[in-house]
Amino acid sequence: MKVLLAGANGYVGMRLIPILLEKGHEVVCLVSDKKRFQERSNFGHRVTFVTGDLLREQSIEAFPADIEVAYYLVHSMAQSQGFAALEALSAYNFVHALDQTGCRQTIFLSGISNGKSQSKHLESRKHVEDVLKEGKSALTILRAAIIIGSGSVSFEIIRHLTEKLPVMTVPGWVNSRCQPISIRDVLVYLESVMLNEKTFNRSFDIGGPDILTFKEMILGYAQIRQLKRHIITIPFLPSGILSYWLSRTNSFDYAATRNLGSSLKGEIIMHDHSIQDLVPSQCLTYKESLLLAINHIPVENNE
Repeated sequence: MKVLLAGANGYVGMRLIPILLEKGHEVVCLVSDKKRFQERSNFGHRVTFVTGDLLREQSIEAFPADIEVAYYLVHSMAQSQGFAALEALSAYNFVHALDQTGCRQTIFLSGISNGKSQSKHLESRKHVEDVLKEGKSALTILRAAIIIGSGSVSFEIIRHLTEKLPVMTVPGWVNSRCQPISIRDVLVYLESVMLNEKTFNRSFDIGGPDILTFKEMILGYAQIRQLKRHIITIPFLPSGILSYWLSRTNSFDYAATRNLGSSLKGEIIMHDHSIQDLVPSQCLTYKESLLLAINHIPVENNE
């Protein structure tokens, strides 16, 4: 089957492509820079490319007409200003190009959003969902909270905070509950819903078995690494202070970390468990997810 992947250069896309290739699918990657993709992967010779910038519709090459499934894994969380408008424009241009093909299903990895008060980041994801629904192909939405895996922004923030700060002064949102999920399990779900007609035009929450606060996630990492850590919570501490520290002491983008923190101000846990009826899967626990991620960190990069 021919599969189109937008966001091929991203964290999830780079891990999904080898799985699709192993399953025998023909993978077409939408990229703005083929050279950058080939420098970051060792399977560039096994995929085909269409080039284009989703923010500039005229630059997008025509998608192959025989595309059957499309993954939309594009996010603009690192944009400090106007990222919501950019995400909407990107999704609109993608839908317009995809509608010229015979694609049967679009699969979008979004974020869990609970309650009436949402961060701008989660509001943007919801708006992208609405844009993608206007396309001709059936839409399947998988909504995840924090993804744990070597190289994921969420995991790397937890790792750097815990490794470098014996005593942490943190905002009150660290006591909000979330439901982390291993990147391994995210990939299982992404592949398993492909052309499963029972998932067409539906959305699903996905998450691991543990419901934890961000504080508990930090302490869980510390326990595995046998580190003594103390966390002082100051409810009215601006969340931007933590983002500023991460951006100054590590390679994290300030806007990306601030948007992540804003998302965690509300509870982000599964309320819909129907995915288990269609894709029965024993997801990794948070501890198992951490151990898997830690084992994949190159020795020279592990503090």
